[in-house]
Amino acid sequence: MTERPNFDEEELSVISELGFLLISGNTNTSTTAAKLNISQELQTWSYQLVGDFLYTQSESEVDGKTEDVASAQKLFLSSQFDYKLTDTNNRLFVYSDFERDRFNDYRYQAALAAGWSSRLWNNEQSELRYSIGPGYSISDEMPDTITEDQNGFIVRAAMEYKCKISPQATFRQYLSTEADTEYTRTKSESSLSTRLSGALAMKLSIILNHDSGTNNTDEELDTEAAVTLVYQFL
Repeated sequence: MTERPNFDEEELSVISELGFLLISGNTNTSTTAAKLNISQELQTWSYQLVGDFLYTQSESEVDGKTEDVASAQKLFLSSQFDYKLTDTNNRLFVYSDFERDRFNDYRYQAALAAGWSSRLWNNEQSELRYSIGPGYSISDEMPDTITEDQNGFIVRAAMEYKCKISPQATFRQYLSTEADTEYTRTKSESSLSTRLSGALAMKLSIILNHDSGTNNTDEELDTEAAVTLVYQFL
C-alpha cells in the first residue's frame, strides 16, 4: 500500500495570483492585485518568500479637470527561513518583512525577528504551524506627520492553518502580530481556493490589517476583499 503524502510534502512550490477589478458609472475605479509565493521543504531547511502588490486608480477632479489618479499603492515583501531540529516539526526561524504604502504616514516599514517555530500537526487533510520570537521594527516617517515612533524591539507571533475541504478546495487562515508596549500591527488573511483546471484555481480572500500606530486622522483597520486567479507553476 502506498503511503499518502503529507499536506505540504513538495520539493518546490511557486504560486502566482492576479486579480483585476474595474468599476464604471458614477464612480470609475480600477484595482490590480498581484502576489507571488515561493516555498520549499528541504532536508534540514525550509523557506517561504512572498511578494504582494496592490494598485488602485480612481477618477478624480484636479484643477477643474477629471483625471485618473492613484488612490492606493502598496508593496509588501517577506521571507522566512526555518532550520529543522532533530524533531523536524520543531524549528528555529528567521523572519523579515518590508512594506511600502504610498498613502500612509511612512516611507517604509520593516521588521526582523527570530525565534521558535513548530508544526503542531501535518497530514494529507490539514496542517497547523506557529512561530514566536523577539525582533526589531523600523519605520521611516514622512515629513510633517504626527505618527508614533515605531522603531524598537518587538515580539512577533504568527499562525497558519490549512485544510483541504475537498480534493478541489482548500481553506487557509493566516494570522500574525508584531507588538511592543506602544503599538501593535496585526494581519489576518482568510482564503478559500478552488481548483478550476489543472494548475489554475480561483481564490476568494479577506484580509484585515490593523495598525494602532497610525495618526488620529487615519483608520487603524484596513479591509481588503478580493477574488483572484491562482496559477501554480510547480
